[in-house]
Amino acid sequence: MAQKPKVCFLPWEHKDRFEQLLEIAGIGSQLGKDDFTAIKIHFGERGGDGYISPKWVRPIAKAIRKAKAQPFITDTNTIYRGSRSDAVSHLMVAQEHGFSQTKIGVPVVIADGLRGTTFEPIAIDGTHFKEVKIATEIVHADSMVVVSHAKGHLLCGYGGAVKNLGMGCGAKVGKYEMHAGTHPEIHASACVKCGQCIAECPADALSFVKEVITVDTEKCVGCGQCVAACDYGCLNIPWSQPSMAVQERFAEYALGAVKNKRIFCINFVNHITPNCDCMGTVEKPLMDDVGILASTDPVAIDQAALDLIVKLSGDDPLKKAHPDIDYNVQLAHAEKVGLGSRTYELVEI
Repeated sequence: MAQKPKVCFLPWEHKDRFEQLLEIAGIGSQLGKDDFTAIKIHFGERGGDGYISPKWVRPIAKAIRKAKAQPFITDTNTIYRGSRSDAVSHLMVAQEHGFSQTKIGVPVVIADGLRGTTFEPIAIDGTHFKEVKIATEIVHADSMVVVSHAKGHLLCGYGGAVKNLGMGCGAKVGKYEMHAGTHPEIHASACVKCGQCIAECPADALSFVKEVITVDTEKCVGCGQCVAACDYGCLNIPWSQPSMAVQERFAEYALGAVKNKRIFCINFVNHITPNCDCMGTVEKPLMDDVGILASTDPVAIDQAALDLIVKLSGDDPLKKAHPDIDYNVQLAHAEKVGLGSRTYELVEI
């Protein structure tokens, strides 16, 4: 019987022992001398506060350097209109949020290039894909430390390490592939014709036709940005099969992102908001802060995060926030394709 992967857990009240967590969980064992080590993180959207504080990157970089590896911090460009859709604006946001070489001593690299078009095709044996398009600088890194914020998500119910690896490491063309076939449902009677959804759509897929909001499904990329932009309930994603497909697709992209690469995962299970850090808004947390997890298995660490959220809240706040979405799909499929294990051993630090 295969040994269960270990997930180390540091309760939030002991967060001052973060460096000890990294050492006990074995970050150094996943890094080689002179490795180019990507610290994969989300820099946060302008206007939001859900992103992981850059103060946590400093001890991570310190641990990487202790292993004689060379860290850089990275993310990929978005497909929706916002402050991170190209490398120039993306780097400006990263700097505004404190992710700069001056402040944290780590170079910042946008992994898929100036316009999000730089990628390498990676062969995998998936259900949806036999080849995925992974950002070039992720592919060229020797190892990766995956730093994820555990929270809810409009499109998949939960976002953690698997989503950070899959959607977060795909170049723009890959993000389009993962969202393919997902389109908003329109309730025209609720529309006040404010036009905010049109302004936010990255694909120019929305327009007024005879004063009725209409979606061009040929242009729509299924990113859900219009749903987030609408304050009146006019738009929603009719989740069922589309939700399952999106989650399965980014699980397969995650498999491609870690191919031939040593990884170490850190999940911050704090400031647990209903939606992701891409929203660009300040959201009230769903529950108290839980803690920090570390593991070499991205599936196990996400399963542990979800189990702790349910256990310590006495409920499932993520399911309450997104009742029509089954976030278990992403973990079940990730385990099926060989990304990791949903069965784990929790070790409290």
